[in-house]
Amino acid sequence: MGKTTALEIFSCLMNLLGKKEISTYGHEDLDKKDGRAQLDFWVRLHWQGRDMSIVLSVLAGRIGEEVFLKPWTDELLTMHNAENWHRVGFRSPVPGRYEAIMSRKDELLLDLSSTIRASLENAHEEHFLQPGFHLPTALYFSAYRDIPGISDDNNGNGRNISQPSHWNYRPLYAFDAHSTLWRDSLDNLVIWLKWLENGSFEAAQKLIDEQVFVDTPKRLKGVRKVPPEALVDAGDGEIHRLDRLSSGEKSLAHLFLRIGAHGTANTIILIDEIDAHLHIRWQHRLYNALEKLAEDHPGFTVIMTTHSTEILRRFTTSMNIEKESLYLGGDLIEQQELI
Repeated sequence: MGKTTALEIFSCLMNLLGKKEISTYGHEDLDKKDGRAQLDFWVRLHWQGRDMSIVLSVLAGRIGEEVFLKPWTDELLTMHNAENWHRVGFRSPVPGRYEAIMSRKDELLLDLSSTIRASLENAHEEHFLQPGFHLPTALYFSAYRDIPGISDDNNGNGRNISQPSHWNYRPLYAFDAHSTLWRDSLDNLVIWLKWLENGSFEAAQKLIDEQVFVDTPKRLKGVRKVPPEALVDAGDGEIHRLDRLSSGEKSLAHLFLRIGAHGTANTIILIDEIDAHLHIRWQHRLYNALEKLAEDHPGFTVIMTTHSTEILRRFTTSMNIEKESLYLGGDLIEQQELI
């Protein structure tokens, strides 16, 4: 019913891509109640030697055999320049039972699902914020974007240089802002980027300095070997850890490091309450950076929610202005006074 629920359901549906079977949707409204959802994508792809456009619906919950929340008629498909309508996902006739929706005769979806499954848990070779991997992914950021201190005890493994837990491809990454485990930490990610020696660390350093530390003497300095951790130069002779940044700096660093490291060429960025813990100036800085990100990467889509009247006013004003390589849209939810 709320905006956070909408983003959570969006994430759950993205997580169904490529799945043959599931034991849970991952959301109480879908798993234990009568919830149902349909997420529609307009997809452009190359299949069996030709380019085509389709509508792909991802479904979940209490949906009947031939009942859909939005049926796509031939007229609607033509209106949106799509050849066919394809359905994938799972239905639950009763809570706890999950039946796959995809038809065994739908060769396009069978090939797409097989490609996604074959790519799962495989690291895609790419540089920071220069994604060459084309399968779709969603990056979900909750309203709580902290950088906590790191626990030195990670099941006895300590702080070894290790592949970050979100490094391999997935259709969905839902980032936990409060994990203190080394493998989940931003410090481990930064050190991994440095260890790759392919320019990724320098690209991350440039992005953080430009988007987070702009107009300040602070800089992302480098990494410390013992104990392994990322270092920030405060510009006044002090060197400190990422978890010593201000709440606003943590929020932006969390977003940009994850987007740069885990995004593919077709990435949907879901951010709940972009204004959380941010001063007005920081809100505008984040908005500018996300807008620039979408302009520079045509395959990126940013979906965000906010309570900030400043951001809402700016967004609704800019919706009437055409911008090259940028499409704006959204809904303003206003609470009516009860008489």
